[in-house]
Amino acid sequence: MSDYKVAFFDVDGTLADNELPRELGIYDRIPESARQALSKLKEVGIEPVIASGRNYEKIADFAELLGVDSVISSNGTYVTFQGKVVASHYLPTDLVKEMIQQFQENQTDFLLETPNEILIYDEDKPLPETILQFLCHCPKEALPPLNIEKVIAEKVAPTALNIHYKHISKASGIEEILQKMGLDSHQALAFGDEENDFAMFEKVGFPIAMGNGNEELKTKARLVTDTVKNDGIWKACVELGLFGEEK
Repeated sequence: MSDYKVAFFDVDGTLADNELPRELGIYDRIPESARQALSKLKEVGIEPVIASGRNYEKIADFAELLGVDSVISSNGTYVTFQGKVVASHYLPTDLVKEMIQQFQENQTDFLLETPNEILIYDEDKPLPETILQFLCHCPKEALPPLNIEKVIAEKVAPTALNIHYKHISKASGIEEILQKMGLDSHQALAFGDEENDFAMFEKVGFPIAMGNGNEELKTKARLVTDTVKNDGIWKACVELGLFGEEK
């Protein structure tokens, strides 16, 4: 029996094939082999957990279809374990206002993210008190100077950035899940492909990079598997002996 008890999965570029049309939705971009791998992991006592930069509302429906009960969303700023919220790290209103002013002065487009919504800023409406992060579709060098003592900008796709609390990440979400499960980091696996997965890789015993992933991230992995569309998740699980080859 495997020593691993939990496996964390990034979504875009890891579970979901980003080369397929976005109009398909997340669940339909997840290869059948990956869906079966998550089911097999549960059968052998390894708990699958979604760990994504996306907000909880975007994840909840397809996580349920996959049979996944625990979610690290919005880059660790909102964490649920077996359907219950265990952590929520909202940005204070004064910091949100400061960042909005900087974006507007720099003419940088942005969106606001809460657990359940992606919002366009409207100065005539009160700011929600549940803002977890900002979303920007621009290269890092196009961002205005930010309050780097408190926030960090992470690339989550070639032209997409998430900006959130600097001390919060997928790694802190992993720590919260491991604490709930009474596990150590060496009992955890993680699958990822992009820059915002670096912190996650440092918190688990066995990090696995997708073949289509960030080249620098691959150097941090203990295993580089095949691409999403070529059954990378399934192949990694088989190679590690987590379950047999038969689908």
